Amino acid sequence: MIPLRLTSKGQPAFDTPGHLEYIPAQVIVKVKSDVVEGFPDLAGATVATARSFRLPSVIEEPIGSLRRKGLLEQVIPVFAEAPLAAPAKARARGAAAAARSADAEAVSGQAILDIRIPSVAFARSIREVSDEDLRGINLLRLSPKANVTQVLKELKASRGVEYCHRVAARWPAEKANPVLNRQWGLRATHWFENIRSIDASGIKVGVLDTGVDRTHPDLQAVIAGYNFDGTTEEDIVGHGTHVSGIIAANPDDRAGITGVSNCKLNVWKIFGDTPADDGNYYVDEVPYQRALRAAQTAGMQVINLSIGGTAKDPTEEMLFGRLVAANITIVAAMGNEYQRGNPVEYPAAYRGVIAVGATDETDVRAAFSNTGPHISLSAPGTNILSTLPIKTSAYRPQEETSYKAWSGTSMATPQVTAAASLILAVNPGFSNAQIASRLKDTATKVPAMGGNPNTLELGAGLLDVQAAVQ
Repeated sequence: MIPLRLTSKGQPAFDTPGHLEYIPAQVIVKVKSDVVEGFPDLAGATVATARSFRLPSVIEEPIGSLRRKGLLEQVIPVFAEAPLAAPAKARARGAAAAARSADAEAVSGQAILDIRIPSVAFARSIREVSDEDLRGINLLRLSPKANVTQVLKELKASRGVEYCHRVAARWPAEKANPVLNRQWGLRATHWFENIRSIDASGIKVGVLDTGVDRTHPDLQAVIAGYNFDGTTEEDIVGHGTHVSGIIAANPDDRAGITGVSNCKLNVWKIFGDTPADDGNYYVDEVPYQRALRAAQTAGMQVINLSIGGTAKDPTEEMLFGRLVAANITIVAAMGNEYQRGNPVEYPAAYRGVIAVGATDETDVRAAFSNTGPHISLSAPGTNILSTLPIKTSAYRPQEETSYKAWSGTSMATPQVTAAASLILAVNPGFSNAQIASRLKDTATKVPAMGGNPNTLELGAGLLDVQAAVQ
């Protein structure tokens, strides 16, 4: 996510020394479906009766051990049909009030009950999920004092657990905030050559990010849907608003900027409103996983993920496999850590994902842009002017409102996403594999590639929007 922390003067300092590989004190556990055989029907049950429910010992014993030691704070059945639980701070403030009133509440659909009754949460994760491969997936929020390695060891020893793993950290792949008021990227990718005549308004594009300011004059007409369950509507960081503007900012308002496409955006906010203890913002795993599923069920044709992290995540990989199999085009950022060891980052490195690197104004790899054999192509990623929330934020400098030029593979990625939507508008029958091939086959072979058709630094070359839609 965005490398963001506050300086001693209270202003954001971008480009921190590094990020977490895993989110502390969080674990994903997938329990086997047969563990709920014989479990009572949840319909009509109250908290008072639900407290007596017990799952087979293969699940109750490891979870009970965690509870007795005070190490288990919450179990969330990720894909159960229920609202998101309140954010951690809100839960803490409202726990006492919830405890006083919840005993009279029905169990089904009450996410707050999953905090205190893990057996119900596990049961709901199976019984209230229609997709077989998503059943049994739960997020365990542990006490900060828990030894996650030991917890995983104990869970893996249970015959009732299909798999379990730590939660891989994901952050926005945005690099810095230079001041440059021009859209050079549109010219570099040949956008001005009759692209305006292509109508992609019927193409559904999903953006999973820090949120969006849908009141922004350049975005009011392009946001078809906004889901921010479990958090506030505000895009505090501004990253998602910037990405959204690059894709589809209104070109006809005679003001501001122009997006690459006129597609409609559905935005899912997958970040919380406060940074982690290290000052960085990280993806919140529960809304993230739910958004990946919701994007598919809502009929998204292209998904933009300007996020990245260095750890591979089995559940995330499974969800991406579902999206690829559903013929959804996924575009993700290569990452900005080249000068910090050039790690492989996910989700860009998952099979079937279009991985995007960044170039600078001279058509060479941007100094921060990661490289690797999984890179698909590159797009302009330095000094990219786009939209920012109108409202000021404690986590952005005062001047970081309305419009600003930012850099990062986060800024390159939405240009490719927008190009994919234009390809679909011209070729509605194209598969995701055909879209990926068209983007790579038509990419410009810049001099920095040394005459090679493909390189680890730039992939198949620089995005050429005009050639891609011909």
